[in-house]
Amino acid sequence: MNVGGLLRAGWILAAAAAAGLPSASSSFRAEAEGADTNVAAAEDPHCPLAADHPTTLNVHIVPHTHDDVGWLKTVDQYYHGLNNTIQQAHVSLILDSVLAALSDPQANPNRTFTYVETKFFSMWYASLSESSKQSLKELIAKKKWSFANGGWCMHDEAAAHFMGMIDQTTLGHAFLRKELGVIPTVGWQIDPFGHSATQGSLLTSGFGFDALYFGRIHYVDLQHRQEHAECEGLWSSSTDDNSVFWGLSGSYEGNYGGPEGFCFDALCADEPLVGQSDEVLIERIRNFTNHLGVQANRTKGRNIMLTLGMDFFYSHAAKNFKNLDLLVEATNHLLGDGTIKAKDVFGERFEKVKVFYSTPERYTKCKYVDAVHANKKGGEKRDADTTKKFDPASWTASPKRGDFFPYADCDHCYWAGYFSSRQGFKRLERVGSSFLHATRQIESMVKLHSPGKAATTSADSEETEKEANEQPRFPWTKALASDGAWNISPLYHSLDDALGIAQHHDAITGTAKQHVAYDYAKRIAKGMDDAASFVTKGLRELLLDPSSEVLQNLSHCHLLNETVCGVSQDASKDGDRSIYVIVHNALATARTEAVPLPVETSSHYNVERLSGPKMEWSPADSTLVPNPNHAGSTNAAKFTLHFKADMPPLGASVFRVTRNDSAAGSVAEPHLSTLSTEVLPSRHLRTKPKAEDDILLSNGVLSVAFDRSTGVIKAISEQKNDGASVPVQQEYGFYKAFFHEESPPSLTRFEVGDNNAKGNGMCIPGYEDAEGMEMPWLLGTAQSWQNAGAYIMRPAPDQTFHALEANTLASVVVHESDLVKEVHAEFGSPPWIKQITRLIDGKDYVEVEYVVGAVPIGDGVGKEVVSKYTTDIKSDGAFYTDSNGREFVKRKRGDSKVFGYEALGLDADLEPIAGNYYPVNAAIYLEDESSSLSVAVDRSQGGSSLSDGSLELLIQRRILHDDARGVGEPLNETDVGITPCPPHGDATRLGKGVTIKGTHRLMIGANGASQTRSQMDHVFSQPHVYVASAPSDAKVSFHRASLSLSKTSLPENVMVLTYAPTGEEGTYLVRLAHQYGKGESDTHSGPAYVNIQDLFSDHDVVSVTEKTLSANQDRADWEKRRLQWSGDATRVDTTSGDATLGEDSNMITLNPLEIQTFEVRVS
Repeated sequence: MNVGGLLRAGWILAAAAAAGLPSASSSFRAEAEGADTNVAAAEDPHCPLAADHPTTLNVHIVPHTHDDVGWLKTVDQYYHGLNNTIQQAHVSLILDSVLAALSDPQANPNRTFTYVETKFFSMWYASLSESSKQSLKELIAKKKWSFANGGWCMHDEAAAHFMGMIDQTTLGHAFLRKELGVIPTVGWQIDPFGHSATQGSLLTSGFGFDALYFGRIHYVDLQHRQEHAECEGLWSSSTDDNSVFWGLSGSYEGNYGGPEGFCFDALCADEPLVGQSDEVLIERIRNFTNHLGVQANRTKGRNIMLTLGMDFFYSHAAKNFKNLDLLVEATNHLLGDGTIKAKDVFGERFEKVKVFYSTPERYTKCKYVDAVHANKKGGEKRDADTTKKFDPASWTASPKRGDFFPYADCDHCYWAGYFSSRQGFKRLERVGSSFLHATRQIESMVKLHSPGKAATTSADSEETEKEANEQPRFPWTKALASDGAWNISPLYHSLDDALGIAQHHDAITGTAKQHVAYDYAKRIAKGMDDAASFVTKGLRELLLDPSSEVLQNLSHCHLLNETVCGVSQDASKDGDRSIYVIVHNALATARTEAVPLPVETSSHYNVERLSGPKMEWSPADSTLVPNPNHAGSTNAAKFTLHFKADMPPLGASVFRVTRNDSAAGSVAEPHLSTLSTEVLPSRHLRTKPKAEDDILLSNGVLSVAFDRSTGVIKAISEQKNDGASVPVQQEYGFYKAFFHEESPPSLTRFEVGDNNAKGNGMCIPGYEDAEGMEMPWLLGTAQSWQNAGAYIMRPAPDQTFHALEANTLASVVVHESDLVKEVHAEFGSPPWIKQITRLIDGKDYVEVEYVVGAVPIGDGVGKEVVSKYTTDIKSDGAFYTDSNGREFVKRKRGDSKVFGYEALGLDADLEPIAGNYYPVNAAIYLEDESSSLSVAVDRSQGGSSLSDGSLELLIQRRILHDDARGVGEPLNETDVGITPCPPHGDATRLGKGVTIKGTHRLMIGANGASQTRSQMDHVFSQPHVYVASAPSDAKVSFHRASLSLSKTSLPENVMVLTYAPTGEEGTYLVRLAHQYGKGESDTHSGPAYVNIQDLFSDHDVVSVTEKTLSANQDRADWEKRRLQWSGDATRVDTTSGDATLGEDSNMITLNPLEIQTFEVRVS
């Protein structure tokens, strides 16, 4: 008999009768349907809190799809199913197909589906008819369609900054909450390549998640956890010891697909179950139950989850679900009637098995019940031999600490390259994120001032006065009103959207195809342009008199890194025009910075600041420095005018720049910096240099010694008494990227020319195996084939650092003034790395600006370009890297306990460089008992300390071969671009390698963490510069000299992460963050206190409600229903939920590294 139909065809009845057993099909169907229709109830029938069933294994079948928000195709190509010659993927078809499969009245009513990527979902939802939307909402209400994570994308955890991670999750959660009433309760990070401490703490419990699931961990750690039943557990990665539940997906095999042989998607090659003979079906189910036995023995408790889905699965969902229906029913019956004996598979541990459709949320609640029952029993078990191994009570006793880095999937396969891949894009994303942070503040200023009325044009006309007063101060802000729609900021939504996409784990990582990387960058550039248009209009309205028609050309200077700002450059050529500069400080403390302004002439410039109630101009210090244009920017200015800018907290100051060609009567007269031969006393150096050997420069806080022949840093010293003094050997160099000359068929060998890698007309498809094992050949001796690529960092086997010689110059270029001092240097022959070391008056850091490129590849070898700083600090193998810009994690070179236990299978000598590289989002430092060296970075990079006293950062990558992780292209960025190779793109690159420009801020001191923290926020949120020009004789009337959202500076250890309107009149979202960890600073590691009223200088605060981190629910509500995995006491809610604040109750307390989110109503 052919069993092509479902179990209802009767074959199970016949099998049961033949075995002399009663039929269980009807009773099981009733039980299963009854159970699943009551999932929403507080007491899950499969996992009751009231009673324990220790010998029954629950198998949760979780259908899902993983839809990359860009990777091999762009976002739009994926959504619309375009360019399928690269990859068969069509997201809108997937969602249509799943909706139909779950809504089919003739189908199994127990089916479930889990979706993650809200960017795609929002596009699809907007296209649905009202009836389809209603059908979807009914499925959601019945817990048949669920959401995990719920962010705009599934963000990366190594290269993403916490600001971007919070923003993208908030964007997704806002959509789900306001459109569907959905609040996700489970984190779902199944594809990112390693997992951060910040993700395991702040970005899980902070978002209101009860658990976090992911797929990828180091293969040695994975093997250990499989053997010791530790593929799930508790994770205490934060300093407050609060724990979250974590678990592996993908049958605990290191990915997120189902068991081998049971992939029923249209993209899979496995045979379906539907249509098979009885004998084949029974054998397949027997194989399936064996998989269940293996998986059950890799974790604790009586619940396991099978994540049945992979990239872009379920485009023909009916096919998947028909086979899954049969899989569920057949397994239950064959185990229930004894055809397959549970004891043969599970031994004495489980006597019964229940297989059913489920969701990550339901599974999490069942695991929680496992923990509750285990803790109640106090360790009493049936079998003493299995007490510890399979007892969930041990989760509390031995939680995971730290993070899940490094990540490798074979001996020579460390995923550390992507920490630094596409350095240009990583910087663009950070600039965009900082601009979004500032844009929200400007929008809030506009909103807070919009109730004001326009001035009356005629005192004698009551009608005119009435009409004028009926007009809002800013009539164009009506576009900001969203009437409760999820998108609260339509004027800059394109930037919010672009940056939300950019956090995706194949975007910010730099691991997408080249044409997709271009699309990511284009989206951010457009978003910044759109936001700038809104912001400049708002600034004009806020600062200028209402009747003013001047400064219409006010523009945001996006390209200051290239010394490009068209308005100031054009105006500087004309002696009859004045330049007006608005400098916005988005930090919560007042600050003074040397602001760069591109200009074209070497004239004398007067810089003045608008100040005081009388709107008077007062002089500001400035200096003019020639621009060497090391990056070769086409439109770069010839000079940079640096001026000293004082800025209020969360606000802006106004400056005026005029040319003064005669120099007579100039204000704070600047001068063109000249070559300096002056040296400072050598007492500032630990080792006294000879005056003829060193150039010594000081900024009043630090003094720096430079090699007189090369301009390279030799030592940095604090000028205060008993200050630290650290000799520094500065180097640039590279590691050669590994490539095996005789690669297996899975890899592509690209021919190499002088400037580009020329494709052979072939491209590698997205995956090798749809079931989760992307490269099955990476086993045993085949690992030796592993190339370096976009994901993988693998230096050549000799692991040699090839140092570039610092060029000896006839005269080192030194520019010196009271405000800014510069020393120039070059490396390589011919020079392809150039550097400017900059000291700014009064600052406690040394700025190293480097330009790299094009990286030479004429030798046919890819290169990992490194900046290295070597000191005499006795670091004993230890160094510290930040986790997504939040807590610092201690690293230990060659650490055999890197996973939290003695990892006997970890051979540190296999990849001594890549295996010791870690993600650096904001800073890296090392220290001993007396001194420290810290480096703050302006974008994400990989970093390490490969010898005591040294720090190194991977600042650029140019790789000529693919690493066989799916992208199918070498990481070879060029300045012209790519060419099409029908039917899809190949590896051909046009032009020279790209040039990138970046900065490191070097700091020394006695305390590495404290010194580093002082600069991390300043590097992320650098002043935003807006420039306009007007004829010198034009009347420019300001009605405010400055802007500020705050009455006063907040404490130095507090950052306002978000200050934005919510879309509801008079209501604002405010996020406050404590920026220091416990014990990091004697002065800044204690609690910080913020008066919310101080943030609303012209309005009265009516109420403050604390929210979860993504602001989608009240914090107090979540605290009541959160799952307490380890019995930790919850944090006391300082605002008592929805509180009406009085005179003495408006103070917020922030503990170290704590972030609190508030909805603030003002009148």
